Amino acid sequence: MLKLSLDRHYRAAIYLRLSREDGDFSCSSEKLESNSISNQRLVIMDFLKKCPEITFVREYCDDGYTGANFDRPDFQKMIEAVQRGEIDCIVVKDLSRFGREYIDSGAYIQKLFPALGVRFIAINDNYDNAQPGAADNELILPFKNLMNDSYCRDISIKVRSNLEAKRRNGQFVGSKVVYGYMRSPDNKNLLVIDPEAAAVVQDIFRWKIDGQSPAQIADRLNRNHIPSPIEYKKGKGSKQRTSFQTKEVAQWSAVAIYRILKNEVYIGTLVQGKTTSPNHKVKKTVRKAPEEWCRTEHAHEAIIAPAQFDLVQRLMLDDTRSPTGAKCVHLFSGKVFCADCGSTMVRKTSHTNGYKYTYFICGGNKADRHLCSSHMIRESTVHDAVLAVIQAQIAAAMDMSAALRQVDSLAWENRELERIKSKRAFQEEIVDKNRRLKAGAYDDFKNGFISREDYKTFTEQFERQIRAAMDAIAQLDQERNSIMGGLAKQQGWLAQFAKYENIQELSRNSVAALVDRIEIRENKDIDVCLLHRDHFASIVAFLSEQQLRRDAKIIPLGREAV
Repeated sequence: MLKLSLDRHYRAAIYLRLSREDGDFSCSSEKLESNSISNQRLVIMDFLKKCPEITFVREYCDDGYTGANFDRPDFQKMIEAVQRGEIDCIVVKDLSRFGREYIDSGAYIQKLFPALGVRFIAINDNYDNAQPGAADNELILPFKNLMNDSYCRDISIKVRSNLEAKRRNGQFVGSKVVYGYMRSPDNKNLLVIDPEAAAVVQDIFRWKIDGQSPAQIADRLNRNHIPSPIEYKKGKGSKQRTSFQTKEVAQWSAVAIYRILKNEVYIGTLVQGKTTSPNHKVKKTVRKAPEEWCRTEHAHEAIIAPAQFDLVQRLMLDDTRSPTGAKCVHLFSGKVFCADCGSTMVRKTSHTNGYKYTYFICGGNKADRHLCSSHMIRESTVHDAVLAVIQAQIAAAMDMSAALRQVDSLAWENRELERIKSKRAFQEEIVDKNRRLKAGAYDDFKNGFISREDYKTFTEQFERQIRAAMDAIAQLDQERNSIMGGLAKQQGWLAQFAKYENIQELSRNSVAALVDRIEIRENKDIDVCLLHRDHFASIVAFLSEQQLRRDAKIIPLGREAV
């Protein structure tokens, strides 16, 4: 180890750093200019002109890296050069540019650099470990490093608080904009629709409802030479990269399609704050519980109607594997079940005497003949039964629609939305109450009022109630979305079924939109459970109520109804 002195000749590296995370950009304009890379370079080079014993060798610059840790590319390159003996002097504008983490900063400055014979100079802090009396300055050094660390911590707290406030206000604070949207030119925290990409998103949802799987949709987009999200953004000038890309040109994948189909952002809902980190020094992310996510509805314009989004979510829960060589799933995929054992009915195709016919058998029977009987039934029989039920339901819907037109416009819809709103508010109160109880249980445990076992028991109970309430809220949101789906143009909810009024043949789209499940009994009876049946029952009750009111109005005064 060479002794540090002013008589030696030194080969110097200058180190520059600027970080948005540390608050360097949130200062006054004067402070920002003082911390800028160009200003740091100017100060250091001016200083070196006065030091003939120091020869400038190389510059290392980490622009955009936090000082809260030393995981910075150019800093690590500089340390490697020091260890190879290429550099024996490091010059920085001040200690905060070197680093804001006081423990590791002290370890470098007071241990590693002296051990390697490296001269370290922080110009504005008047620190030079080769100067006589440098040992006296080292008494102050830890305090300066601690102040820099505290500043970084305070900035981190302020940034977190500011981001959380923006999330709560429905502002977008993510670093990457999801495919289909772009930042508003007038407001970087607002998402606006990107028409070109949004059209592709709408196609993806429509094809899913038509019966195509995520893999088939991805293949279709690739065949049509539609740029994948990452390639589309590159074409728009983005420098975004992904570590998952294995080909020179990134293509659509089933995973990408699946993520789009599951993302609530397309119905105008922002879901943010899913992850966090313990503090500003630890960059490892921790995933939050879903009930702690920040969810804001109607934060921006929707690309997909909520009712259509909910339909796709239901379809993705079904078994919708396509037959080999088929372009999409079969008509009743994921919809047909055994009424007795609950198993999925398996679709089979048989060829007899040159005639092809398709039938369903019980999946439980196929796996174990002792579990259930075959319940074998032709697909054509199921088709005719489902078509007849749908035709009857649509006819009833049209009659209801005509009856509702005799009442105040949208009266039933408004009543249902108010009912859902009231129920949702009640469930939200349950969530808030159990969150408060959960926080109170922690305080009681911390203060020694309850044991760890009791705290764990109470917490699990509160979390169960929170999850149940959140599930109820999700179900209510689906009901609301279903009703609102028919009100996009201020038309009655039933009007959305008018397109099926003259239906003569089933399609995958109509089955997906109208049928919940089909159950086959052992005697070949078929139970067709339709979607929206609760809404239809509610309309019947509403119309009956309205009829009773009309009847009451026409009873002559002073007379009783017979």
